[in-house]
This record gives sequence, structure tokens and C-alpha cells, in this order.
Amino acid sequence: MDNTFTIEDGVLVKYGGPGGNVAVPEGVRAIGQGAFLNCTALRSVTIPQGVEEIRGDFFSEQPSGAFSGCTGLSSVQLPDSLREIGCWAFSGCTGLKNVEIPRKVERIGNRAFQDCTGLKSMVIPEGVREMDYGVFMGCTGLKSVELPRSVSVIREYAFADCAAMERIVLPSGVRTIDFCAFRNCASLKSAAIPAATTELGEYAFENCGELLSVSIGENVEKIGENAFSNCPKLTVRTRKDCPAERYAREREIPVVTYEQLKDAAGAMMERAYVPYSRFPVGAALECEDGAVFTGCNVENAVYPAGICAERNAVFHAVSQGKTRFSRIVIASQGKDFCVPCGICRQAMAEFSPDMEVVCLNSAGDEERFFLRDLLPHGFGPKNLEKD
Repeated sequence: MDNTFTIEDGVLVKYGGPGGNVAVPEGVRAIGQGAFLNCTALRSVTIPQGVEEIRGDFFSEQPSGAFSGCTGLSSVQLPDSLREIGCWAFSGCTGLKNVEIPRKVERIGNRAFQDCTGLKSMVIPEGVREMDYGVFMGCTGLKSVELPRSVSVIREYAFADCAAMERIVLPSGVRTIDFCAFRNCASLKSAAIPAATTELGEYAFENCGELLSVSIGENVEKIGENAFSNCPKLTVRTRKDCPAERYAREREIPVVTYEQLKDAAGAMMERAYVPYSRFPVGAALECEDGAVFTGCNVENAVYPAGICAERNAVFHAVSQGKTRFSRIVIASQGKDFCVPCGICRQAMAEFSPDMEVVCLNSAGDEERFFLRDLLPHGFGPKNLEKD
């Protein structure tokens, strides 16, 4: 076996080689804390099948993970057997641009990717339940993170100082967003706080100067006094007479309520021109900055010349320079929910594939979707990009 590896009871405790492109020997079960610490000459590492842990020290106040400070590391291949990425594991690996986390991983520890400034995107596998303390703090190049449905807690500083992140879609089961979770995310433009969330911590979105819109569910009972301090462009989206509305109005933060959109969609339904189908539809489209545009279906004796309410609203918004949308409310007189047709889904996905879609029937009941679920694998601007 290569004597540059010190292995004890199946744990790789120390690498003493020259760096470059390294393959961890077969038979290793875990990568120990600090095994490659500050190995700046390391360029790539391949971890074999059978490794279940990349270990770290929960109590350490300094970067001490298995690969902490490996500033030259640009590529890491993780095995399907991996279940845990420990505290500080890749902190300070500024050369990392992409990491594919295996689907069996259930835990990503504190500060695991802190200050990985080269990371552009990250997909977290199903099974991870918490975004731990500072896990992506200081990842200044991180633009997008895809979180699984299993995540229920966003811990302190989880995404703090992610200056390039423009929007975050939180899973529906998130219950708690701790203090400073998104602090100093200077490019963040929108965020949707799920209906399951009950607590929004102190300074959660402090200094998010470009934040235009935050949707806050009616079940949020506690919002930190300074949760949105220094967010001068913010509009809060919520329901009428709920804690979030009272919180915003007390601080003179602009508010758009769901009831306003519902009323606007209903009013547009009355203006629909439907002499052929007799099926009026109204839509109220909310933009990221809180602006609202409406539309109704307009039919024509030459049927293809007509237009649906949803596209009517979208095109109205685009004509006024608005191209980022938060949600649309669609009202109809049918007993079933009026879900957007395929063409309307495609038209909306061109601009905001993550927007919320709320459908109302004649009884006033509602059904909620995300557009990405209504149009999976949709065709968009990125599909036209060439190598």
C-alpha cells in the first residue's frame, strides 16, 4: 500500500503525499478529520466505494475538516456509499466549482462547505433533514441551491454571505429558519417561506439589499424584530389578518395579500369575452417586486386567435418591463380547478419556472402548485445555449 496514506482500522487518518490527483485506497471506510488538512497541492481526489463518512469535529472553532484549506482542489468524486459529510469537511476549498452529493447522504455537518467561493450550484439529496450551521456560509459564488422535500430546518448562518444567490425555493416542510440564515445575501431577490414554517429568526434576511419579495405563510407565529432589517426594496406577500401582515404593516413594509389577488382575479373573470365557450377565467399575476397585472380570456370566432387569461396577464406584465413573477391566482366558474393549459405553462416558465400557481373553483376553494411541478422537464432559455 502507498506509504503516503496512514490508515488505522479502516480510517484514513493522514495523507502525506505530494498532492496532485489522488485516489484513496480501496478498503477505507472513513476519511478522518484533518486527513488532507491544508493540502494546497491537492488537485483532485477520488474516494472509493465503501467509504461512508467524511469525518469532522462538531466542537472545533477552526477549519479542521478532512479537506479543509485544500485551496487547489477542483474536483472530488464521492462514492454512492457515502452517508455523512462531516463538519468543516470542505471548508476553504476555494477551487471547488461543483460537487455531486450522493443520494444516500443523510447529513451535511456544520460549515461543511464554508468559504467554498468557487461553488456555483448545489443539489442536496433527499434524506438530508437540516441545513446545518454555516453549511454554505461565505460561498460567494453560489447562485442556486436545490433543496429536497426532506429538509425541515435551516440553521443559523446556513447561507449567510452567499452574495451571488438570487433566489431560494424552500421545501414545503421547512418549519424553522434560524437567525442570520440568509444574512448578507446581497443579490437575493425573492424567497418563499412555506406554510409549514412557524418561526423566522432574528436577522434571517438582514442586509439583503436587493430583496424584492418574500412570501410568508399564515402559520408563522414568530418573526424576529430585525429579520428584514436593511431590506429597503422589500414587499411582503401573505394573507390578510395574519401575523406576517401585522408585522409588515407595523414596520411600514409594503404588503400584497392573497385576498387582494383573489379579488383581482375574480374581477377580471367578470370582464372575460367568452361568447363561444361561456367559460370565463380571470388571472392576477404578482411580480417579484409586488406589482400586480391582470388578464382575462378573450375568445375569437377564429378560435386560435383567442388568448387565455394567464398569458394575457403575463404579456401585459412583460409589456411593462416585468419579467420575474412570484405567483398567479386563477379564478373560474367551474366546479373543478382551472389549471393553466400547456401553452400557458410554457409561457410562464419562460420567465419564472419556480413561481406559485393558485387555482380557484366556483366555490372559492383553492389548489396550489409550483409551476416546475406542472411543467416538469420544460423547455426554456437554457435549452438554447450552445457549448
